[in-house]
Amino acid sequence: MPPKTLLLVEDEVLVARDITARLTRMGYEVIGSATRGLEAVEKALSLRPDLILMDINLKDEMDGVEAAIRIRHQYDVPVIFCTAYSNDATLERAKVSEPYGYVLKPFDNRELNINIEIALYKHQAERDLADTHRRLDATLANITDAVIAADMSGQILLMNPVAEQLTGWRHYEARTSSLATVLPLASFLPGEAVLDFDSYVSQPLPRRSLPMRQYIDCLNGGRIPVEISVSVLYQGKADLIVITFRNIQPQLDAEEKIRRSAFFDDVTQLPNRALFINRLERSLQRRKRGDQGHFAVIFLDLDGFSAINEGLGHGQGDRVLTELGERMVNIVRPEDTLSRISGDVFAILLDPIDSAASAIETCQRLQYAVSRPLQIESQVLEVSASAGIALHQEGYHTADELIRDADTALHRAKAGAGGSHVMFDQGMYESALKYIQLKSYMQQAVIDQGFEVHYQPIIDINTGKLVSMEALARWYHPTRGQVSPEEFIPLAEKTGLILPLGEQILRMVCEQLKRWDEEGFNGFRVAVNLSARQFESNVVLMVENIIAETGISPNSLALEITEGIAMQNVEHNIRMLEQLRALGVTISIDDFGTGYSSLAYLKRFPLNTLKIDKSFIQDLETNEDDQEITRVIITLGQNLKLKVLAEGVETPGQLDFLRRNGCDLVQGYIYSRPMPADQVIDSLTQKCLFQEVEQRVQAVAR
Repeated sequence: MPPKTLLLVEDEVLVARDITARLTRMGYEVIGSATRGLEAVEKALSLRPDLILMDINLKDEMDGVEAAIRIRHQYDVPVIFCTAYSNDATLERAKVSEPYGYVLKPFDNRELNINIEIALYKHQAERDLADTHRRLDATLANITDAVIAADMSGQILLMNPVAEQLTGWRHYEARTSSLATVLPLASFLPGEAVLDFDSYVSQPLPRRSLPMRQYIDCLNGGRIPVEISVSVLYQGKADLIVITFRNIQPQLDAEEKIRRSAFFDDVTQLPNRALFINRLERSLQRRKRGDQGHFAVIFLDLDGFSAINEGLGHGQGDRVLTELGERMVNIVRPEDTLSRISGDVFAILLDPIDSAASAIETCQRLQYAVSRPLQIESQVLEVSASAGIALHQEGYHTADELIRDADTALHRAKAGAGGSHVMFDQGMYESALKYIQLKSYMQQAVIDQGFEVHYQPIIDINTGKLVSMEALARWYHPTRGQVSPEEFIPLAEKTGLILPLGEQILRMVCEQLKRWDEEGFNGFRVAVNLSARQFESNVVLMVENIIAETGISPNSLALEITEGIAMQNVEHNIRMLEQLRALGVTISIDDFGTGYSSLAYLKRFPLNTLKIDKSFIQDLETNEDDQEITRVIITLGQNLKLKVLAEGVETPGQLDFLRRNGCDLVQGYIYSRPMPADQVIDSLTQKCLFQEVEQRVQAVAR
């Protein structure tokens, strides 16, 4: 910290030199000296010292007292008088300049040093206090709440501008009045208590009231509603009471407006958009809790309604809206919701409904009710309405989604002839038809054994040697072409076709294993995926029978289950897997990391292999999260004494990362795409995957 700077004012040169030397030894920096009063003023203002040591008796027209007064008027600096004069008259004159010390000559160093340090400390404390006052004043002047502080007798000590504005009192007037006079309160509601300031004064512990509503009787005779709270500050005993309050009239006006319009339309008295959305969200919540019933949303827009407003005026337009609303109320059921959600748009929630046909029928009845001639004074009007319908189905999670789709359907309807309706979307009908057709095609394919099996190699990451293969179902339809497994597997699960299909695929794999073994192509396993639906049947007996019928070694067969299957009906599945393991087959858990496995259950499963889902592999070279998850899964597998297999490996970089982190097995395009059985031996021989070829790895083009 740099030394404090001092200005020395002394008309005796030798004395000045002596004092300067003393101050320097004390650790101060004397940045200037003056012998005359005017010179002292000029140097003080130019040098800006931390403290001035001032002699009173100067050889000039201006003595030290006058010089100190002039300096203090222009520059806030502590002054210590250092003089041989101590008579009463001199002391009285010196007081005018508010000195920070008075040292009589001769003085010793310690006396001088103590006076200087006290003066510097006192001056800094005063400056800090002044800054605090300025900040407090600025804060009180700029906060939006009114603040009044009073002592424990109720005498006003402080009042900010907002408090002045609300009460009508000026702060200088309030300071001569009591709290009860400046802030007279009345109860907000009949029978409610009035806030009693005295009760807070008498409390033995620090206390702050909860905000409560009261009325203030203002100085001008008015009365305003406020939200007010009281705090009592204690320093050993109660010594300050602080009241904060704010005008809540705008809030009350807003609350009243909200109460009037929160849930009902002012024109038609029908539920408004907010209430409609609330009820729609409740319908969605019931479905999430298991209610299987259907419901629908209809958006109905009056065609050409703007012409009515423009031709007859908005008042007559409102009458049209009211009349049509009354007609439609008679169409919908009490459990339905008819609302006006904007200008000429009505929204209807039909809950429940039996089918899409029921929603369409109700929509047509509403449109007919609107289309009947309408007489407004001497005018007979014919109005039509276009409508959009959104039927709740799987995939809807929020009210906004249903509203969006109903509105989209409405816009499609309005693009056509007036009075038409459209269900969102026509693709729903196409999807339903596509579903029925695909199910029919698939049933026939199972009967005709139209599915085939492709095989993808699984390679030891360290030796490059074939360890096993995964069997993957493929379906080529005569007219549709290749059907993706992502399309037909979920359909098979949903319809139950997965049971005959799964048995068929397992039998085809075991028969192929037997043929390969007879050709001398053996020493590896083939993994077959099992479905959750298969675990609902006697999958153990099915596997046991097929192994026996085909005559394969159980050790050549591996069965894969997904992490999701593993966590369904856990105890039952563990028993089934243990029975399968007892047959001699190996068990793998597929897609690991995508579900919510409990490690407590996982270690109980009779597993051989943990398979890392390809979603963590595809960005493995660049995504730090995927890298960390993959490391954790590998470590978990090692700790559970399981082989770890990564699927979807496509690049040397992915392969290198997996090798460095201890992964055991890999599967992916970097070695081979899935291929038909008749291509397996030639392809694997050509790629040298029957022997250790660690360096011969190339990415295979898609």
